[in-house]
Formats: sequence, structure tokens, C-alpha cells
Amino acid sequence: MIRGFLLGGVAALSMIFAAAAAPVEGGRANVVIQPEPPGLMLGLIQNGPTQMVAGQIYEGLLRYDPSLKPMPQLAESWTVSGDGTIYTFKLHKGVTWHDGEPFTSADVVFSVDVFLRETHARLRASLAHVENISAPDDYTVVFKLKQPFGPFLGIFEAGTMPMVPKHIYEGTDFKTNPANNTPIGTGPFKFKEWVKGSHILLVKNENYYQEGKPHLDEIYWHVIPDAASRAVAYETGTVDILPGGSVENFDVQRLTALDNTCVTDKGWEFFAPQSWLWLNNREGPTADVRFRKAIMYAMDREFAKEVLWNGLGDVATGPFSSKIRFYSDKVTPYPHDPDKARELLKEMGYDGTPVRLLPLPYGETWQRWAEAVKQNLEEVGIKVDLVATDVAGWNQKVADWD
Repeated sequence: MIRGFLLGGVAALSMIFAAAAAPVEGGRANVVIQPEPPGLMLGLIQNGPTQMVAGQIYEGLLRYDPSLKPMPQLAESWTVSGDGTIYTFKLHKGVTWHDGEPFTSADVVFSVDVFLRETHARLRASLAHVENISAPDDYTVVFKLKQPFGPFLGIFEAGTMPMVPKHIYEGTDFKTNPANNTPIGTGPFKFKEWVKGSHILLVKNENYYQEGKPHLDEIYWHVIPDAASRAVAYETGTVDILPGGSVENFDVQRLTALDNTCVTDKGWEFFAPQSWLWLNNREGPTADVRFRKAIMYAMDREFAKEVLWNGLGDVATGPFSSKIRFYSDKVTPYPHDPDKARELLKEMGYDGTPVRLLPLPYGETWQRWAEAVKQNLEEVGIKVDLVATDVAGWNQKVADWD
């Protein structure tokens, strides 16, 4: 068996086995999930671990190839009007939810215009361009835009616009619906069980509308809290696949050299994620743009890249990853310049008010980066208090602007 280590991420588990002459039917893929997701209802939670697992359960109208070209998923075809304001999607026929109910255009309108408008902030920003969504028949959905919006065809993947079953959620409190604990989608795998702290088991959707797929019988997501133990689990064959971020960066080179291991840095093309500081601009010293600039000058990001991420990345120059077509290098540079940081703090009259830093609870690398940032900021006079939490607590604190 060819084992796989995903340096970047996982878009589809099948990519791991691309070296095989032909897909092998049946069997189980043992995969590490790190950290354990706070939930699997993709319409409510968009954390990376949730998307990785629930992206096998839920689907969007479209999927995307590595160059981000849209491809059919629940929609088999689509057309765009000449003026770029009307998008018409034709749905696959014969698609059923995992409970056997038919998937129709009514589910699409409900998912997008009702459920996700309430629950999904990222999608809601894009839907501001939409005048109305209609369903002329059971297998046609029409999006009418207020004006042309160039990126519109890029918002239909499962993480941004997951389809949710109208017959289960209509008229309920979406956040407390019991179905959130036993997610039901249209995807190639169905939810079987979740033993908290141990594993999540997905099983093959025998009625999947794409003929001959999926090839696997099961995906068994292992929850292993310790990074060293995750590496050992791969070395001993307990797990077959290590998604990006599931082991420490310093272990990557050693693990990729193991026999029967293939490696890919593909899979992050759609989201092109960055490691960033997310600042609360509403109150306190971080509300002052000079303070935020001082933080940029204070951070030694080259050190972070070389020492904490072991050279596995690039220093960001702005909000767009250099891997995507929207990237431009015509931006203001922020080199490591502690003296410039101190000048800005003095100019704004910073009084030494401490700031609280909430590290992402995804492993030791993130904790070490938080400690490095704390050291960088305190070197220029900004006192930093580190706040520890788990994934659910992190979500809650961010949602509360805490």
C-alpha cells in the first residue's frame, strides 16, 4: 500500500493513491484529524478540521481543479447571461440525501437564501451581490445578480456554500437542531459514528450519484492529541495519511523519507491559507492603525518562516496568498524593524496597556509562534498576555470579540 503524507492539505483523499495503476475497490483509509473538530455541521462551522472531515459528507454545486477552474458537482452544468447577471444551474437528477430523501432545487434555495444567509458570514458577504434566487423547476436554480460580480463562480464549493437538507432544517433553530450531531449530506461518505477523543467514522454512500464512486468503504479519522504520537502512528502503519499540520514541521523531512511514502503539497489551492495575526480593531490599542503597523514592524517573520515553519512557506506581503491569481507584490513592505515600531508607539502615545494573544490551538507550532510574537512585541514595549483555550473555546472567544 502506498502511504501518504500531505504537506499542504487534502482536497480529495483519492489524490493520495494517484500513483496506483487503477483504483482499488474497498478498504479503509486511516487518516489523522488534528485537532478534533468542534462539530461537523459544515453550514455552521468552517474550521479547517471540520471542512476536512465534513467535506466528504456535504457537497456544493461546484468543485474546483488545482487552477481553480469550476467543475460540476451537484450542478451538472451552468450558463451565464451575456451581461453577467444571471447564472442558471442545472442539477444532477437522481441525487438523494443520506437519509434517502431526494435532493432538489428547493434544497438549494433554502440552503443559500435561508440557512447560510443566517449562519455563514463569508458567504453572506458575497450574497450581498445577489438580487434573488429562484427555482423554476426541481432541477434548475437561477441566481440573479444586482450587477456583474466577477468572482461569483468561485463561491460554490462545499466549504463556502454547502447544501443542507431543507426537510430537516426548515422551521427549526439551526444551531440546536439534533441533526447537527449526525450530519446528513449528499456526499460520497456518510456519517457513521463519532467517539469524542478517539475517532470519527465515515462509511461509503452506496447510493452516490457519481457512478463507481467512492472506491473506499470507510474513512476512519483518528484523533491523536500528541504530535509525536501521530508521527509514531504513521511510522507503525496505524494511520495511512497525515494531512498537512498533523505533525510538527521539524518532523516533515524525516517522515517523507520513509519507504512506501508519497508526498504532495497540493490541496490548499482554493483557500491558500496564511498564518496570521487577527487583530480586534473595535477597541483598545489595536483600534489604532499605528499600533497595528507597529506590530507588523516588530514581528520577525523571517525567523518564524525558517525556524518555526522550517522553511515550509513564504512570508506574506498582504491578505492575498502569492499562490493565487489575485496576488500583487505592489504593496507596502513591513520588514522587521523594531526601531520603527517603537517610533509608532511613541507617536500614538501608547500607555503600555497589555494585549491578549489567543494562539490557535492546532499544535505546538502555533504555540511556539505565539511565544515568538510575544517576545518580539515585548522587545518594543508591548506587553502580551497569552490566553490558552481549546478549539471550541477559541471559536467562542473570537465570536464574542473577546
